[in-house]
Amino acid sequence: MYKIYPRILCWRRQHTPKLFQIMKLITVLLIATIMQTSASTLAQTITYKQNNVSLEVFFKEIRQQTGYSVFWSSDAIKSRKLDVDFKNAPLTDVMEKCLQGQGLTYTIADQTIVIREKEKSFLDQLITRIRAIEVSGRVLDESGHPLVGATVSVLKVEGTPPPLDGKTVTDFSLIYKGRNAAALTDSNGSFLLKNVDENSVIIISYTGYKLYQVKAAKNLGNIKMVMEAGSLQEVNVMVNTGYLSIARERSAGSIAKPDMQVLKNRSGSMNIIQRLDGLVPGLTINNAPNSTGSSILVRGLTSINGSKNPLYVVNGIPVDDISSVNPNDVEDITVLKDATAASIWGARAANGVIVILTKKGKNSEKIKLDYDAFINFQGKPDLNYLPVLTSGQFIQAAREIFDPVINTWATVSRANSGNAVIAPHELIMYNQSRGIITKEQADMQLGALADYNNLREIKNLWYRNASLMNHTFSLSGGGNKYSFYGSAAYTDTRNNTPYNRNENYGLNLRQDYKFSDRLQLYLITDLRNNITSSKQPNSARPDARFLPYVPFTNTDGTNASMPWLYRTDELRNTYENQSLVSLNYNPLDDLDYGNNKGNLLYGRLTSGLTMKLLSGLRYEGVFGISKTLDKTSTLLDEKSFAVRNELVAFTVAPKTAGALPSYYLPSSGGKHTVNNNQQQNWTLRNQLVYDREWLNGKHQLTLLAGQEAQELFSNTNASVVRGYNSQLLSYGAIDYNLLSKLTTLNNGAPAAGSGVVYYGVPVFPNSSSYSILPPDQYSESELTTRFTSYYANGGYTYNKKYTVNGSWRLDKSNLFGKDKSAQSKPVWSAGVSWAVGKESFMENIGWLDKLVLRTTYGLAGNSPDPGSAASFDVLSKISSLFFQNTNGVAISTPGNKKLSWETTKTTNLGIDFAVLKNRINGSIDLYNKNTENLIGFTPVNPFTGYANITGNLGSMNNKGVELSLTTLNIQQEDFSWTTLFNFAYNKNKITKLNTLKTLNGISSPLSLADDFISQPYLEGYSAFSIFAYQFAGLDKLGDPQIRLKDGTVTKTPGSAKIEDLKYMGTYQPVWSGGFSNVFQYKSVSLSLNTIYNLGNVMRRDVNTVYTNTRLVPGVGSLTSGNINSEFADRWKNPGDELLTNIPSYVNAGATSTGRRNVSYYTVSDINVLDASYIKLRDVTLAFSLPKSLLFRLKVAELTFRAQVSNIVLWTANKSGIDPEFQNALGGQVAGGARTMPFNQHTMTLGAHLTL
Repeated sequence: MYKIYPRILCWRRQHTPKLFQIMKLITVLLIATIMQTSASTLAQTITYKQNNVSLEVFFKEIRQQTGYSVFWSSDAIKSRKLDVDFKNAPLTDVMEKCLQGQGLTYTIADQTIVIREKEKSFLDQLITRIRAIEVSGRVLDESGHPLVGATVSVLKVEGTPPPLDGKTVTDFSLIYKGRNAAALTDSNGSFLLKNVDENSVIIISYTGYKLYQVKAAKNLGNIKMVMEAGSLQEVNVMVNTGYLSIARERSAGSIAKPDMQVLKNRSGSMNIIQRLDGLVPGLTINNAPNSTGSSILVRGLTSINGSKNPLYVVNGIPVDDISSVNPNDVEDITVLKDATAASIWGARAANGVIVILTKKGKNSEKIKLDYDAFINFQGKPDLNYLPVLTSGQFIQAAREIFDPVINTWATVSRANSGNAVIAPHELIMYNQSRGIITKEQADMQLGALADYNNLREIKNLWYRNASLMNHTFSLSGGGNKYSFYGSAAYTDTRNNTPYNRNENYGLNLRQDYKFSDRLQLYLITDLRNNITSSKQPNSARPDARFLPYVPFTNTDGTNASMPWLYRTDELRNTYENQSLVSLNYNPLDDLDYGNNKGNLLYGRLTSGLTMKLLSGLRYEGVFGISKTLDKTSTLLDEKSFAVRNELVAFTVAPKTAGALPSYYLPSSGGKHTVNNNQQQNWTLRNQLVYDREWLNGKHQLTLLAGQEAQELFSNTNASVVRGYNSQLLSYGAIDYNLLSKLTTLNNGAPAAGSGVVYYGVPVFPNSSSYSILPPDQYSESELTTRFTSYYANGGYTYNKKYTVNGSWRLDKSNLFGKDKSAQSKPVWSAGVSWAVGKESFMENIGWLDKLVLRTTYGLAGNSPDPGSAASFDVLSKISSLFFQNTNGVAISTPGNKKLSWETTKTTNLGIDFAVLKNRINGSIDLYNKNTENLIGFTPVNPFTGYANITGNLGSMNNKGVELSLTTLNIQQEDFSWTTLFNFAYNKNKITKLNTLKTLNGISSPLSLADDFISQPYLEGYSAFSIFAYQFAGLDKLGDPQIRLKDGTVTKTPGSAKIEDLKYMGTYQPVWSGGFSNVFQYKSVSLSLNTIYNLGNVMRRDVNTVYTNTRLVPGVGSLTSGNINSEFADRWKNPGDELLTNIPSYVNAGATSTGRRNVSYYTVSDINVLDASYIKLRDVTLAFSLPKSLLFRLKVAELTFRAQVSNIVLWTANKSGIDPEFQNALGGQVAGGARTMPFNQHTMTLGAHLTL
């Protein structure tokens, strides 16, 4: 016998028998499967006997006996009657007999029986084609967001279709074979079905939602799906990277999205960043005036001197600031955290990326008008929050430390640059010591000061209740070819400072044009105008840190003068007589002698073009340009103290009696300062996108490649004129040539230093022996930053289970060195995900709805702040006495041709899950971030002329865990309770750092504890680590002692080494997150949102007055003078060391610098506190009018809301400190510092109307 093997190209004959065996095996398996399916159906039997029963009742009986659901497409079918008598009859026989002669047929699949009419004749089919229409629509969730991937099917109906519009279907399987012409909704939730019979029914299904059926029509508009009872919607269906919108399940990256409803209801701020607080795991918001240089961090700190903030992207365009974005215009926010998600943005994505999409109009939607308004109220600040002495304690402390022998009257009243501050309480005690008044008189006067407290007066005169008000009108709609969204907004912000105004006007318009199925265009125009005004800009508001006994008004109600804040009456009288200029200072009156005005105009234009080239291939072009014109003007009237004081400093007294003084500055008119800042940024992007799926979605492929260029330009100029007349718009002339000449003063001493001097000795010099006028008449600076980038990104999904992602990008910039090794550093990433929950071996796990495993690895970069580094030397203009009649230049930024990007390598492991019919869903991520080439100041050879330059100096590591969890605790018809919880753990460590101290231009390693303890960055520890001395109590003199590593107790300054310090922790929170509960009862909702930061530490604010310090404020200061309240509890007498830890106060004669080191107490371990806190960020109550009332009012929606914010606080410390507002890092000597909390205990009332 001969065997003939067919010869196929590249196919070996010996493989053919194996092929036949495989085919036989497949055939056997298919036959077995078919037989098993048939046997399963035949195994279903029916026993039922009933006369004149309707098909509807009989089909319910079939479902009860067999578990098979029955679906029919016409009410005419279910009303038909028949007589049935079956006993153990197979299901197929039952269906055949029931439908016999009815003109109907059926199919059985997936335990679902679908009844439909039999195939029509050719004539009937022809009529159907004539009646065919195109059906379009948009599928939304209950919140109005698009549902991507919803299944849209057509079901043919016999005769006239029943009134099905808007009904939901719950009595048949989600997927059945009786439908045809199925389609999936796109990224906008839209669908289009062609050749649909106008009598058909459109069936829409989506996991977790009730099936929706509606009569076919050309335009079905927006279709809102209803969630199944006991099911929780799977949110965040689509994610946007700024380059591309893709389904969440098709990305392996770590991506988070906040609850947009919570963000929308947070009406206490118009700042999007503050509204994000506690809503995204791994996103840390710091509201305090902190020492980290960043108010927002994503997954910890990844840079030292480079940019620490995440990259902000609005509608695909990177922006430096998002404060101009109106939260009411925001449609969606996506936070990209790992390399795969963020590396598409290349060298600026190491700190994460926050992508914001604004709202747009919807096609085929009637015009809709929305109005949203709220007003936020905040009371005056709590001045008692600062721990200071009372008036009585202050006077007592001043008495105790007063020493007229060490601090003689002659010393303290001597002018220093024309100033000599002697506070009222000191003047009383000096008058007594000088014999001007008696002890009894002094006691009586000091007692009167001790009895008065000015906090109430300060609160009433210098502060007001704050408010924030916003009104936003928006209009949206669209047809088949055009849609639009436009808004107009007004925001009025009034802070706690009286007479301050901050008004913001905004216009936003997005237009989408659909020229054809192949060509689409959008255009976004955004305009913002911010107008600010305030009174006297040079005056700081007093608070509890000012001298507590000083009144601001006299007994007759007039404002009190305080010339002593600058000099004694004796000096003042002398200067006034010589200059003929008043030097009286009245803080409240001075407010009226100046103003500050600002006007910022911001415009942004973004345009995008999409052109379909081939099937699945499209071109996308994006161009964005923004321009900012910011003008700030400050006017100091000639009556203002600052103008008068400066004039006297440049006045020469007459040499003969009766002559007039010589004024070298204009003697009339004010001082006018104008600052202009102009910024212009543009971005141009061109990319090709290939996005296609085939074999019913079994293969899904998305590829994109493109090029991007960006330029950021800023110009800043400032001018100062004196003698300014606001009515005539004129100013006085100053002869800078004369004043800039190097001269010899009357005393024969040559003038040294930089600036301007003049002939003759001034009434009082503002420097040591002469007056200096800085050359401030005009200054200007420009900065240009350029980026050019090439990038590619791809994603492939097989069978909706297995996904592979990858990206690559090359950035070049003028911020970095010219060396190729510095510029040519591409970043890339790769990731895979596996939808385990869709595997067949998981189908029997009924409680598991979703399980996805993800892992990614990649590189991202970070750049220095513009202006802080350059690839070449940057020269700046300088003015000096050594450059006569001209300006000189100096190198302001030394170039570094090898300066390179910071590179962050991130590994991420993630799990996405949903259980119990989606009642619980969430994600868990573990990450490891290694940052190399940290940018900072690195030491160089001192012969270069520099101690250090900006370079790459170390590496850093961040490890962490993030959890996001959403649970539907209760879901009933009228009541629901949902909980949102997110948690983040971050451990930061600087693994390598060239940490040196610089002394006299020479760098050397750190060795002493005094140098080490004040460093924010140290190798081997987390950034912003806090170290402390180990406090060992006070000795018999009240001096602080510390315990060294070997157990030795000492107080000798400089004796502690680095190893003697104690590591206390880090200033940055280790654990952070948020916890929200949302309750909904009919049309009333209540949400409670809590944020927390845990695991970090802070330095406590402590007393810093220990030696030879007079309790007086600084020159002209209204925010100093009083001291920490613990000063009253200091060591005073032997034996007090057993009762207190606060060191004693000693005079300079005790040579305290050699005897002790007070930082052994101020920055010791007993003054480091746990900075953990939990805060109820906001509670919101909202009420929507019922639909019946809305119908009568002819409105679509009307909601009222009330919100209270920051009303409950728990702290781990017992010192009354709110860690959110503690500048907690401190330095070598001083501890932490409290700052006045803001936006606390606020109340908001708001409303939203839709027409």
